[in-house]
Amino acid sequence: MTVDTNTFQLLERIRDRFGPGIFGKIVQKQLALAFYEAGFKHIVERGVQGVDIDAATVETKYALEVKTTEARMVSLSEENISALKDRAKDGYTPLVAVLRMRMFEDWILGAVPLGRLEAGSLPLSHLRAYRLSKLEASICPIFVRVVNRHSKGALAEGEHYLMKILDNIRQDPT
Repeated sequence: MTVDTNTFQLLERIRDRFGPGIFGKIVQKQLALAFYEAGFKHIVERGVQGVDIDAATVETKYALEVKTTEARMVSLSEENISALKDRAKDGYTPLVAVLRMRMFEDWILGAVPLGRLEAGSLPLSHLRAYRLSKLEASICPIFVRVVNRHSKGALAEGEHYLMKILDNIRQDPT
C-alpha cells in the first residue's frame, strides 16, 4: 500500500506549516506510533541523541534512523551510523527508514548491513536492495491511518501534540 493522495496532501500541509526540519520530527513520531499500533509495545522515540526510534516486541527489536526526502538519496552522518551500531550491540536490527515525499511513494525500511553504511549520501536504490518488505507491508497502512487520525492535532500543535500521545503510551502501554 502506498501513501494515498489525501494522506500525501496532509503530509504536505504539515511540512508547509512547520518546515522540513520540524516536519521530519513529526513524521518520526507518526512512524513511532505506527510501530506501536503494529504491536511493537516497547517504543522509544528520541528527538535528539542516538537512534531515532527503538521498536521492540518480545521476539523482534529494531533501531531506526528516520529520514524524509524529496530526492533520490538521503544523507547519513557518522553520528547516525554510530548510533545504529550502538543499538546493534544490544540486539537491535538497525534500519534506515526513509519516506520519500512524492505522490504514491511509501516508507522504505532497509536493513543495510552496518559494514556497508558510510557517512554521506545513501541512494534510495541502494537502500531498496535491503528492504524488509513484510515489515513495510505491515507498517505502511498503519502509518497512513496514524497520519489521518492525528493530522488535526499535528497541524495545530506540531510535534508537541504527538509527544503527548507517545508519553501517554509510555505511561500506559496496554
